[in-house]
Amino acid sequence: MSQPARTPKPRRNPPNTKLVMVAAAIGALLILTVSLLLNWPTESGKVSGPAGVGEAPAPEVVFETRAGECLNWTEPDAADIRKVTCAEPHLFEVTGPYDLREFGPNAPFPTTQQWQDVKQQRCIEVSDQYLGDKFDKEGRFTVGAFTPSQEGWADGDRTLHCGLQQPGPSGKLFPISGEAAKMDQSNVYPAGRCLGINGTQVWDPVDCARPHSVELSAVINLADQFQGNFPPENDQDGFLAGKCEELTAGYAGGPTAAKDKGLVVYWDTLSEESWAAGSRQVNCKLSAQLQDGSGLAPVTGSVKGQVQVGNAPAGRDPASTEPGAPATEQPR
Repeated sequence: MSQPARTPKPRRNPPNTKLVMVAAAIGALLILTVSLLLNWPTESGKVSGPAGVGEAPAPEVVFETRAGECLNWTEPDAADIRKVTCAEPHLFEVTGPYDLREFGPNAPFPTTQQWQDVKQQRCIEVSDQYLGDKFDKEGRFTVGAFTPSQEGWADGDRTLHCGLQQPGPSGKLFPISGEAAKMDQSNVYPAGRCLGINGTQVWDPVDCARPHSVELSAVINLADQFQGNFPPENDQDGFLAGKCEELTAGYAGGPTAAKDKGLVVYWDTLSEESWAAGSRQVNCKLSAQLQDGSGLAPVTGSVKGQVQVGNAPAGRDPASTEPGAPATEQPR
């Protein structure tokens, strides 16, 4: 749907703006990074990287862990990976192992795409069971995995260690505090947060003074309006159209403040699968589209103050993609 030529109207999910935790391509990079940098200890207690790593050895990680434990690291290469309590900020919550018995003893070391496929299939199963069949696949968490090293694979290690993590679109990992099973998994950000822009794509959280794609104007708990069974999307839209206009007006400083600055109010809805998993929250959001309708325009400044809307796509920064590295911004 392209942006209206004249007076913008509230809408749901303009093109390229639905908040997703991580794209499929980034997911492949994440598991590759884990494979390269965070290999699980072999029986010898040593960690060795797979072929192609060259002279740089993977860091030694000598400890055992189990479902429900949490891991954290601060170095980009995860050299300081360690156990922490789940109440502390952490980057990985272990959900359990999976025996890759479908790979026989003489199977070659899986390719990146094979690892990605296995992670999605098996770690979603493991994580869903860990959460009591309440894993929201569209929520704030995505599955991650520690894979056997190539050396361990050759020695017969076929154990995939699954877990939950919170990556941004760049693949950087954001800290989690608390146990996933006790959290609302809704994929929302607090009002006042802005999400960066890379080209015309939604990117990692940034300060609103920097060029961004989306500004979050409110968080709405749909459970306050809808009790019991899943509310159809049309019902959600009918409620959110008025509620997001109201809350955004209060946030922005007036009923026409967003429109006057070239911004459009819109929102996300919850799917039936997310509702069944217990998610209940959605965001009201603000953004602008490029005049040709090709994607999101870069916006600088919060709607609460002066706003500059760009008329060309934001620059791309391929170097900003660091899958598996800790993020520096706080996401939520």
